[in-house]
This record gives sequence, C-alpha cells and structure tokens, in this order.
Amino acid sequence: MANVAAPRKLWQNADPTQTNMDKFRRQVNSKRRPAMKDYAELHAWSIDPRTASDFWADLFEFEGLAKHALHIKGSVLPQGAAMFPPPHFFPQVRMNFAQHLLNVDSLNPIVIYAVPEGAKAVRAITRQELREQVTVIADALRQAGVKKGDRVAAVISNCFETIVACLATLSIGALWSTSSPDMGTEGIMQRLEQIEPKIVFFESSVHYNGKLRSLTEKYEQCLGRLRKVADFKRAVLIIRDEPYSKEQPDSTTWDRFLSTAKGRPLTFEQLPFSHPGFIVYSSGTTGAPKCIVHSACGLLMQVKKDYLHLDVRPGDTVYQYTTTGWIMWAMVLCGLSYGGSVVVYDGSPLYPDPLVTLRLVEKLKISLFGTSARFLTDLQERNICPKQTNDLSSLRTVSSAGSVLTARVCEWFYDAGFPDTVHLVSGSGGTDLACSLVSGDPTSPVYSGEIQAPALGMAIDILDSAKDHPISLMNTGVPGELVCRQPFPSEPVEFWGTDGKTKYQKAYFERFGNNIWTQGDFVSSSPITGGFTMLGRRSVFQDGGKPFPSSTSPGSSGSLVHMLTEEIQSSDGVLNPSGVRFGSAEIYQAIEKFTEFEETICVGQRRPQDNDEAVILFVKMKDSQHLTKALIVSVRSAISTSLSPRHVPKFIFEVPEIPYTINGKKIELAVKQIVSGQVITPSGAVMNPESLKFFERFAHDSYLKQQVEEPKSRL
Repeated sequence: MANVAAPRKLWQNADPTQTNMDKFRRQVNSKRRPAMKDYAELHAWSIDPRTASDFWADLFEFEGLAKHALHIKGSVLPQGAAMFPPPHFFPQVRMNFAQHLLNVDSLNPIVIYAVPEGAKAVRAITRQELREQVTVIADALRQAGVKKGDRVAAVISNCFETIVACLATLSIGALWSTSSPDMGTEGIMQRLEQIEPKIVFFESSVHYNGKLRSLTEKYEQCLGRLRKVADFKRAVLIIRDEPYSKEQPDSTTWDRFLSTAKGRPLTFEQLPFSHPGFIVYSSGTTGAPKCIVHSACGLLMQVKKDYLHLDVRPGDTVYQYTTTGWIMWAMVLCGLSYGGSVVVYDGSPLYPDPLVTLRLVEKLKISLFGTSARFLTDLQERNICPKQTNDLSSLRTVSSAGSVLTARVCEWFYDAGFPDTVHLVSGSGGTDLACSLVSGDPTSPVYSGEIQAPALGMAIDILDSAKDHPISLMNTGVPGELVCRQPFPSEPVEFWGTDGKTKYQKAYFERFGNNIWTQGDFVSSSPITGGFTMLGRRSVFQDGGKPFPSSTSPGSSGSLVHMLTEEIQSSDGVLNPSGVRFGSAEIYQAIEKFTEFEETICVGQRRPQDNDEAVILFVKMKDSQHLTKALIVSVRSAISTSLSPRHVPKFIFEVPEIPYTINGKKIELAVKQIVSGQVITPSGAVMNPESLKFFERFAHDSYLKQQVEEPKSRL
C-alpha cells in the first residue's frame, strides 16, 4: 500500500437527507428492506451480482421512465451476461426517448432558455412551443422519407433548433448525430461519409468571440461531397445573420423544410430499450474517427443517473456549457426530463468577459452549472472571485468535465471562488460509455483533488496492468488501470461500419477479456477517503502512426523499423521512465504555480533506438515571458520536491502552441507519437493541426542535445 497523506476536506452537505440520492436510498430501503445506511452501502448493493438487476429496475422506476414505457414483466438483464458482445437491458420494454422528454410533467413554464453569445438576449421557450416545433419537423422528416433506422445529422451549434431536430428524429426511430460547426470540412465529412445520413442540417453562420463567422463556404463544400453519399437526400440550411439565396435541388432552408409538413400529429415509434438512437465519435487525433452507436434509452437512463450524482431535482434550471460535438451535449438534452429548464448557450463562455456565464447563473437562477477545469483555472489565474461579484444563491452544484480538476483549483473554489455551500463535482467517463465511472456524491464530503466515489451501478476496479495476472489496487493508493467488471445500459450498441465488432472488442476488451471493460484512465484510489485521483489517460482509440522514412530516421542511418512498445502505441497520459509509472496530471499539478506558463503538455518519448523512455515537458509561455535556464532549474526543483527526483522531466522545451482537440483536450498521444519518431496525419478532431509540425524536430538527437540534460537520479 502506498503512503498516502490525508487530503484537505473542503465540503460537506449540511443536510444530505434533502438530496435526490438519499431519497433514492430511502425508497430502495422501503421497497427492498436492505437497510442501507449510506452511499457506500447503496453502491455496493447496486453492483452486487445478486441484486444488480434489482438496482437497475428500481432506478428505471425512480427516474420516471416506466411512466412512458410499455413494460412487459421480464428480466432486466440475461443472467450471467458478458460485457461483450454488449447485452440487452430491459429486453421486454418498448419506449421512445423523445416521448419521455416531451411528456414529462412541467414544473417550470419555460423548458429551454436559448442564449446567444454575450447573453444580451434570452429566448424563453415553453414545452408547448417545443412540442409544436418537434411535431412539424418530425412531419417534414417523414415527408422526406426518413424512417426507423435512417441517419439524420446536424452540423449546427448548441441552439433550440438542434434540440428540436434531434427529438423529431428520435420520435421516428431514426439515429441522430451531431458535429460542431467549428470543425473543418474534412473533419465533418470523415464523420458523415461513414454514417451516410439521409438528411443533414447546417447553419449559415455563427457568432464566436465577438465575431460573425460565415459557414456558407463550408456548407457548399460539404454539400458537394454529400452528393456522393449513397443515402443522402437533402441538406437543410438554417439562415442566421448572413443571407444566403442559392437555389439547389438537394438543399433547402429551415423555413421551407418546415413548410413541407402535411399537418400530421406527432407519433412516437415504440422501440426496444436497446434500439440505437445516437452516433457519437471518438476523439482520436489520427485517422478517421470511430463511429460509436448508443441506444437512446440506455443513454437517457445513464445520464439521468448522473444527474442523481449532481443532485439535480425536479424543476431545477440546468446549464451545461458544451458544443454539439461532445457527449456532454446529451447532458443538455436529457436535462429536459426533470420537468425544469435547460440553458443552451451558443458562443464563447469568455466573451465579452469571463463573468458572462456567472451573470447568466444569477439571472436565470441556475441550480447546476456544468463547466470545465480549464474555465475554473482561468477564473483563478485572473483572480476573479465570482461569489464577490455575483449572486450565486441559486447554485447548488458546479460540475467539471474534460480534464483533471487539480487540488489547487479545488481549494481556490472554496477559499475564494464560490460559496462554500456549493457542491463541486469532478468525474471521469467518456463519449464511449455515455456516463461516469466515478463521480460526485452529494451525501459525502469533498476532498481536495479527488473524485468522490464510484458511480452507481458501475462495478469499477483498478488493476495493475503491468502484471501478467493483474491484481486489484483499489483503496491502496497505488495507481493502475481503471476498469469496469459488469455490464451497464449505455455500453455502445455497436461501432458503425466495416469491422465495427472487431474495432469495438479491440478498443475495450483486448487487454483483460470480454468481461472487463478497459476505460483507459490511469488512476489511484485513497485508502483514507476512498476518493479517486486521475493521473493520466491511455488512449483506447489509436491507429498508430507511420515511421519516418529511412532518409529522415532520427538518430540512425538505416531504415527505421516500426517497433513500438505497447506504452508508445497506446499510452499518452501515462509516463514510464526507467519502469516508474506515473501520470502527466501529476506533473501538471506540480507546476501549476508557475504563472509564466500559459499552457503545458508532458509526454513520454521512446524511439526505436532508445533503451528507455524519456519524459519531455513542453511549455507555451505567456506574452513577454521566456523559458530561461533559471526557470528550467526552478521547474525541475519544484517537481522533484513535490513528487520525487524520478518524476523530473529529462527535457523541458518552449513551444509556440499546444495542440488541442476541438473539445478542448490536450493531444498528448499525437505529440508522444511524433517525438517518438512517427509520422501522423491529424484527423478533423484536431483544433490546431498546424501546431503538431513544430514537435517533429524533437525526434532528432541533434535538437534534444541543445538542452543540457538533468543528471540522472538514483533509482
């Protein structure tokens, strides 16, 4: 067991009995009589093989899903079902995702607040208006020939029309897929050409960071390529601020598309619980993205369960900042199922200033604010204290997603940033499983730098993947591989396209077999608190790179053999110098006090000619700052003191830009591949692909030798 210091306790719910989580525990106790006293016992019951089916059945009822389902008595899950191929939950149930969201009892007169960038105007939409719009679009989709199993896609921003078109599509039993309009044409088409949609929605322009950005050229480029897609019938363009009047036989405007409706009433296809409803995409940074198919109802059930962890209550107003290209958009959509209101915000969360979002919380009396670690870090670095500038009395929960929430930011949140009554939640999940594996618990304390608890129904474990026969490292403080040992309703139905089954199995079940889902997170759990610390991310989606041609092979005169270890091929956030494994997140936390850095990225380098992995830290400096030898010494000293001499990077270099995905995540894997001697072709998921070119020089010894190495530590 590792030596683990007790973290600082930051928050405790003054009255946990008022939470939805505790209400669920009491309801289960009343029905099943297991006399569970706290969340730990509730979670243990939810994953016990003898009672797991009871848990999912009780959750189905508690979430109100049974109200809008044709529920024929039968098993929740086949006895002894393996995780792969994915089992079918609730095989006797017939229901419709859109019907559930549209027929929930409204506790608020307004169900959607549509907010443009800057929050200068807010459009309030009632449930009746939403239903009327869905009725017309569903009618028009049917008129266009859309039927159950067809694909409908959208390249539009987080707005009212996106929700309308999605619910209309799902009412028919067709599959819905979104891409963010800030993606390039190639990135968009890498998605659409694989799923072959019948109808695609676009918009003519968007506002971002105070500027109007025309999308008509991108629209025409996509339309030209869509004409070669077998099932494609029509593009529908939403006209925004910029006029567009080109007449084309296979395209129309939103208003004209609505006019094709025949006045038919809204009907809902009654579908199996596991019927596919959404196609989402891996954020792999090389090659075409994997098309991940989720069942609509499995996703709905899991997202509603995540809302339990966030203590969302009936009638709450929920605001999750996201783009439509991320699974977090499902949080926005499923927020409609609580009888309250959801906020859809289209634009930059920092324009015209970082407080625009907090003013929105105050104005709309938001209960749950979903944001990112990067946003909270930005507030901290700017010395912005929202609790001093805004009325946040309505705010119950702030959730952070996308990257690791450091201890320093957690402590700032309670010491200076937000009211001490607010529950700060961090979690770990992903697009691939459409839920959290570890999450918050509104009935338990929050400790600095930790994720509170395993999510309900998720039989997680931490395994020592370096051993031939992995052992559990849960509650030891020793880092390992985050896995799940039992089926869950939002396992992907399939991967779309050729070899989908093979790609699916390889992505999650190749390492430990078909009964253990491998998530790809490098994590430890505390023997003191039971909380989780995220240390790095191992990419389960990678296609490998190509070696440099022999003429440019770094450090060798002969041809470069593609002889990459498992670490290089699949691990980005996990570093392994001299056999000592640790996560990049540990390095980021150790150096976050250096205000000279704007951004950093830390990767391992192991080229074919290297006998060991070297850790390289790349830094982007703030304006007017430079990476000096003195600063390098200070950074190395800080890492050595905070962690150990074995954590100190071998090299530290300044770079002009850090590569990010369009969802705002650092691209560690691609940088690792490049500095390890591979040639990669960036996918459309990379926000700034030109930034990767700069890292090619670091694969060459001649460039590495420009910096004096840190003397090797004694191991």
